[in-house]
Amino acid sequence: SMSFQSCVQENAHFFVADMIIASLEKMKCNILSQQAESWGVEETSGSDGSYHTDLELSSYPGVKKSDSSAASSDSGYEGKSSYEPGSNSAEATAQELCRAFRKHWLQTDSAVQLSGCLSSSKQRVNIPRELESSLNLAEEIKIISKLRGSFGWAPPRSQIIFNIHPSVKRDAVVAAQNFTCVGCGTPIESSKLRYCDYLGKYFCDCCHSYAQSSIPARILSKWDFKKYYVCNFSKHLLDSIWQQPIFNVSCINKALYTKSKEMDRVREVQEQLFHLKKLLKTCRFGESVMKEFEQVPSHLTEELHLFSLDDLVKIKRGQLLPLLKDILKSSTSHVDGCELCQAKGFICEFCQSADLLFPHQIAKCKRCTECKTCFHKACFKSGGCPKCLRIAARRTFLETPSLVPP
Repeated sequence: SMSFQSCVQENAHFFVADMIIASLEKMKCNILSQQAESWGVEETSGSDGSYHTDLELSSYPGVKKSDSSAASSDSGYEGKSSYEPGSNSAEATAQELCRAFRKHWLQTDSAVQLSGCLSSSKQRVNIPRELESSLNLAEEIKIISKLRGSFGWAPPRSQIIFNIHPSVKRDAVVAAQNFTCVGCGTPIESSKLRYCDYLGKYFCDCCHSYAQSSIPARILSKWDFKKYYVCNFSKHLLDSIWQQPIFNVSCINKALYTKSKEMDRVREVQEQLFHLKKLLKTCRFGESVMKEFEQVPSHLTEELHLFSLDDLVKIKRGQLLPLLKDILKSSTSHVDGCELCQAKGFICEFCQSADLLFPHQIAKCKRCTECKTCFHKACFKSGGCPKCLRIAARRTFLETPSLVPP
């Protein structure tokens, strides 16, 4: 269908070009006939003995200025202009027009460009009515060429669908499609159409080869990894985004963590690795441990709740969680034995315990949402963070005008 549309547009381009060339040929004939008549008048006046001066001859197009020897009969000059064939060639003008149309096809200022091209022939002419009608046709082709498909059909768009299509009767869906295939717009009988579970539309056998794929909406809503029949367009689209991290579970369906135990475990490990990676990046002794993070995609340890379809399938199969746990174990052991990493730990200001706290210790650590300081979960009191209180007191002290005279 796309090749058919390109053929239609290309034929339309050639149709407009042919009309322009035909109009230019008529213009050329008119111009040459007018010049021939003017040259005949000049020859008649020249035979009577009234010759034009060099200044008068130079004012005519195509007439070369002659020297004193050119006035004699031996020079072969008898008052005729030396016409240059290339200056008024319709073929050259048409070629220039075609190049302009290919470079700036159907610009809004097409009439201005056309007049600019005609001026290159060194003749000032008016655009004929035939050419004006071709410009109107060109504008109409411009509008039609911008449409996706036709007025009754448009090809499917590349879009990510997050909702499961409700079950609707086949006849109702086909009637809404104008009894045509969504993929190519071909009219077809309802009994021969094939359903695409991803787009929720019906396709012909050319656009639907009974390919199967997991549906993102069913995975994120029902944790359903069954494969369903999809059209060729949907299969290509899903394959192209299979490795891309574009699904934020926290925004799409946060209840998935409670519905799936595997997802909840991965979320906990992912959060710990998220904080550990930040800490290890500041440690010059953590290069060997940082290499282990390369075993998994970077978005799993740098962004929270962000997954690709491939990640979700591996979580379902139990392949991703053991790998994340191994990275967590080696990273935790490095932090516990590294003096540089230990120096970046927090001390609970509520209990003043010597036990060092780190953000990745989510089981016993609670972080202040404002200053990001770590405290024991049992000790933390919301709204009573000691560090936030000190910051507020200092800000108030600096903003208060001093009572001591200068």
